[in-house]
Parts: sequence; structure tokens; C-alpha cells
Amino acid sequence: MGWSYARQIKAELARLPQEKRRVCLWAELLGMGSYLGMESLSSGLDVGNALVARRAYHIMKWLGLSPHITVKRSRRRLVFHVSYTESTANTSENPITGCPKAYLRGLFLARGYLAEPERAIHLEIWMNDPEQFNLAERILLPLKIRPKSSRRRGRVILYLKDGEQVGRFLTHIGAHQAVLALESAQVMKTMKNQVNRLVNSETANLRRAVESGLEQARILKILLNSPHEDIPPALRELALLRIAHPDWSLKELGLALHPPLSKSAVNHRMRRLLRGYEMKTTS
Repeated sequence: MGWSYARQIKAELARLPQEKRRVCLWAELLGMGSYLGMESLSSGLDVGNALVARRAYHIMKWLGLSPHITVKRSRRRLVFHVSYTESTANTSENPITGCPKAYLRGLFLARGYLAEPERAIHLEIWMNDPEQFNLAERILLPLKIRPKSSRRRGRVILYLKDGEQVGRFLTHIGAHQAVLALESAQVMKTMKNQVNRLVNSETANLRRAVESGLEQARILKILLNSPHEDIPPALRELALLRIAHPDWSLKELGLALHPPLSKSAVNHRMRRLLRGYEMKTTS
């Protein structure tokens, strides 16, 4: 079984070069834990993805900490606990405000989900409480991204359903390949919808044309079988042709006449025939 789209995005993000600014490294770690401040980071990170755990480990190592990973099983899945033992975890700048995009990347890496491109657009990030959502919202609004929230199983879910905003979010966190895949899928979806609309429209037009032709053939049979009806030869030829070919269009009927007639001329003669039937039935 192949990786899900969300897992592919996380793999892309996990392979990104590490930020050169230390504050951005701290911000990404805080995002992975959905933490509001540096003091919470001392308890370590719990992530359910080995790729994310490996990235957190390398970031801590680059920051000069002494990281280690322990693995435990929780609810039929593995949880990777990444922590450090050194007490040098400090920075003079607030990482979240100093490097908000790295914080968003950490959030998505540890807690994000994006539906397959072929399905309806839906990105979500689960959080523990409304305060974490409020922080993420304050970061996203200046980026012209307006998240919505819902509750599920006691957690707050930040979600986006607008394709443009999802693309903007992925661009800000560095998932450029995912953006291209999403845009490509949206183009294909639009093309399929257009084709389906055209096919449905043509099918409906064809059905109406056939139903109309069958009704005309039924009426013309009655008209031709009337013993006292005097129908001119040109109109009789058209009537016989319609009876024989109820599925033909007016253009096709016109091309089969001798001499051939235009669509408008055939329509005029057909209306004369049907008018004769109406006069007969009302007299």
C-alpha cells in the first residue's frame, strides 16, 4: 500500500534543509509539540511519525542539545518521544513570533492532515485546546489564511477547505511539490467536471431530439393514414423520411431529401405537417 497524500507531504517537509536561523529551529520544535512557549519543550515531544521524530532529533542535535528517542505503543500505534537532557535550551527571541512559518511547519508535521487531491479539499490540524488554535489563527491571518475550527473527541480542530488558502498554507511551510500536485489535481478535476457537463448536456439534447422525432413519427403516421388527407408530395416525402428515421436530426433529414434542404427549410415543412394534424384533430 502506498503512502497517503498527507504522509507524502510530511516526507517532503522532513527532507527540507534545516533553517539557518536558530530561532526558526526552536519555532519548528514548538510547532511539533503545539506548545505555546519554551518552558513546555523541556518535557519533550510525542509524535506518531518516524520521519517527524527523526527531523526533531536532528534539529535538537544541531541546536547543541543531547537528544534521544524512545518508542512506545499507544492505541495500536507507535508513538516516538523525542527529548533532550542538556539544559541549554534557551533563545533570546520568541521563536513563534520570530519565525512563524517554521512554527506552522512543525504543527503540520506533527498534527496535520490533508485529504487526497482527487477528493474535496480539506486540511486540518488537531490541537489540545482553544488557546493553541487562537495562537495559530493569529499567525495565519496576516498570511491571508482564515482558519475555521471545530471540536472532535475533546480536541480543537483547525481546518481549511478553500483550495487557494490550502495552497498558500503549503507554500508558506515549504511543501512546494505538494502545491504542484494539488494544483494539477484541481486542473484535472475542473476538466473532468467540464467534460461531464458537456456530455450530460449533449446526452440530454440527444434524448430530447429522439423523443421529439418519435412523437413526430407517431403523428405523421396518423396523418398519412388518413383517407381524406391531401398532402403535397414534398411534404409527404419528408413525412415518410421522418417515420423511417425518427432518430435523425432535422439537418440529417434535409440532406436525405431530393433535392437537399437546409435545416430551417426542413423545420418549416415539418411545422406545416404538424399544423395540418392539429387542424385535423380540432375540426
